[in-house]
Amino acid sequence: MNCNNCNIHYKRLAITISIIAPTNMLLLFGLFMNPVSQEIIFSDSMGQSSKLVAVWTQVEPVPSLVSLIPALIIMPSVATLVFARFYDLLPMGDRSLKGLSFGIMLWALVAVFFELFTPYGLFGEPLILMAYELTLWLVGLSTIGTLMGILYGRKEKAVAEVEQLEDMAKHYEQ
Repeated sequence: MNCNNCNIHYKRLAITISIIAPTNMLLLFGLFMNPVSQEIIFSDSMGQSSKLVAVWTQVEPVPSLVSLIPALIIMPSVATLVFARFYDLLPMGDRSLKGLSFGIMLWALVAVFFELFTPYGLFGEPLILMAYELTLWLVGLSTIGTLMGILYGRKEKAVAEVEQLEDMAKHYEQ
C-alpha cells in the first residue's frame, strides 16, 4: 500500500490536537499521580529504588505538574501529527481501531523505551513496579490513540461514497 493519497486534513488535525493534548495530560497525570498509584509506585515494601524516590521528592527542582506540562502537551501533539500523516496506512478500516493500533504502537515505542531506560536502567526500579507503570502507560496511550482515531478519522461510509463517485467519474472520462 503506498501513501500517494495520504492527505492531512488540517482542520480535523487542529481539532484533534486541541482535544488530545489536554486529555493526554489529564489522563496520564491522573493514572500516575492518583493516591493509589503513588502508594504503589513509591512503595518501600515493593523495593522501589531510593534514587527514583529522591528524584521525585528531594532533588531540586522537584518535578511538578508545571515542569511536566511541555512533555504532556508537545508529545501528544507531535503524535497526533504522525497519526494524521500515516492514518491511511494504519491497519483496520474502523477509525477507532486505527487509533487503538496507533496507541499500542506509541506504547511499544515510547513507554517501553522510557521505562527500560530511565526508571529501570538509571534508577534501578524493580521489574514489578516497571510492569505496573507499563500497564498504566498501556491504558493511557491506548485510550488516547482510540480517541485520536475517533476525532481525526473520517467515517468510512463517507469515504467509500467519495471513492465510489471518483471511480464513476474516471469511468465516464474514458
